[in-house]
Amino acid sequence: MVNLRVPLNQRNDGTIYRSIYTVKTLVNHERYIRGIYYLNTELDRKGFLFVLEGIDGSGKTTACQQLTEILLNDGYDVVHLREPTNESPWGKEIRERSPQGELSPSEELDLFVKDREWHVQNRINPALLAGQIVLMDRYFFATGAYQSGVTGIPWKEILRMNREDIHAPEPDVIFILDVDAETGLKRATGRENKANLQFEKLDRLIGVRKVYLEFVEQDTGIYKIIDARESLEAVVAEIYDTIIQRVKYRHESSQR
Repeated sequence: MVNLRVPLNQRNDGTIYRSIYTVKTLVNHERYIRGIYYLNTELDRKGFLFVLEGIDGSGKTTACQQLTEILLNDGYDVVHLREPTNESPWGKEIRERSPQGELSPSEELDLFVKDREWHVQNRINPALLAGQIVLMDRYFFATGAYQSGVTGIPWKEILRMNREDIHAPEPDVIFILDVDAETGLKRATGRENKANLQFEKLDRLIGVRKVYLEFVEQDTGIYKIIDARESLEAVVAEIYDTIIQRVKYRHESSQR
C-alpha cells in the first residue's frame, strides 16, 4: 500500500505534530482535532496512554509526578508508571547496575525489552483495560533513542521489536520534552552531584536528542514537542492541556 505523509502541523510557538498513515487509513479511519490525528483503534480503547520522553535532565519525572497529582485532584483515575520498572527482576537489574556503567549495550537492550514485556502484561494493559489514564515516565521510545546508538541497531528496528514482538500498546500522544544536551546533563548531574555512568554522558545525550527529533519527523507515532527550557509550570500546563483535550475528544466521540 502506498504511504502518505501527513503535512507537518506547526503552531506559532514551534510545537510540532506529525503522523504517518497509509492512504486507506486516511480515508477510512482518521480523526482530526487541533492539529492531532487519531485512529479508531485508539478511540476504541477504554483507557488513555500518555508518554513523557526526553534526554536525562529534561524534567520528565517531575512533570509526570505533578501531572499525576493535578489529574487526580481533578477527579481522573490516573496511574503513574515508570521505566525501567522497580518491580520486575530485569528492571531491578537495570537500576542496580546502570549507575556504575556495568551493562554492555546488548545486555542493556535485552533487559529493557524483557522489563517492558513484563510491564505491558502486568501494569500497562490492565490499567488501559480498566479505563485509567496511564502517564508514563519513559517507554519504548527511550529504548530506541538510547540503545540504537550503542548497539548499532537502527531505532526503527528497536521500535518495531517493541510494537510487534512484545505488543507494546501505542500511546495516544508521546510528549518529547526537548532540551539541549548541555543543559540536560547539568540538570541531571546536579540532582545528586554525580552522573549515571551508563546514560549521563554529553556525547551520548547529544546523539539521543538527535534520535528523539528524528522520531517526530519519521516515526508513525503521534508526537508533541515541548520546550523543556521553559519553566516547569509552563511545561506541565502545556502537557495537561493536550491530555484534557484528548480525553474530552474521546468522550465526545463516544456520545455521537
